[in-house]
Amino acid sequence: MARGEVGRGPGSAAYERRKMHTMMPGASRLLLVRRREVPSAIVSGFMPSVLDRIHSSDTGLAIWRRFTRLNLLVSASTLLTRPPFTLTIADAPEMAARRLCHDLLLFHWALYADFRRLATRFSTLAASPVVRMRLEHVTDDSCGKFHVDAVGLRLLCTYVGPGTEWVDPGGKIRRMTTMEVAVFKGSAFPGAGPRVLHRSPPLSTGTLVGQSRLVLCIDAVP
Repeated sequence: MARGEVGRGPGSAAYERRKMHTMMPGASRLLLVRRREVPSAIVSGFMPSVLDRIHSSDTGLAIWRRFTRLNLLVSASTLLTRPPFTLTIADAPEMAARRLCHDLLLFHWALYADFRRLATRFSTLAASPVVRMRLEHVTDDSCGKFHVDAVGLRLLCTYVGPGTEWVDPGGKIRRMTTMEVAVFKGSAFPGAGPRVLHRSPPLSTGTLVGQSRLVLCIDAVP
């Protein structure tokens, strides 16, 4: 046996793998491609690039499953000590994020950096140089009915409290976790394709009674 061929003869794992590829050329590669290309109304991932898949004709919801960041959570939680509020700013992404933080009276650098990052990414997704950012401290059941928004695309992120609820293809109600970022297709998005029903979680009944939410919503400005 030549040097370097130890463990490659009949009966070895390497031999059997070569034999399988000879019998079914390209089979394993084909299987991997098919797995990646299976259409899905809802896609999710741990990288922000997953949001780009909202433009697929088969996708109605893209979720970036990012982890909770302590500095963001601390800054966001301090805002819930104030009475319920709604702040809305329409501007270029960086300026909208800056103005939104200025309107909070106490400038939170961690929130500003995150607002700017999300606004910039959404501006690219929606091909809109101007975005509308709405930050809400929610304590009631606003938007409590399942619906599809009358917009093209909408980004939602809950910084504190229970996240947005949505309905999966099997009819089961799912709930986003804190800090996750979702982009939904609305009824105004061009073309056919799935739309995913969603709502704000009910805060007046069940296990969520008494809880508050800090929610960021970003839309395109025509």
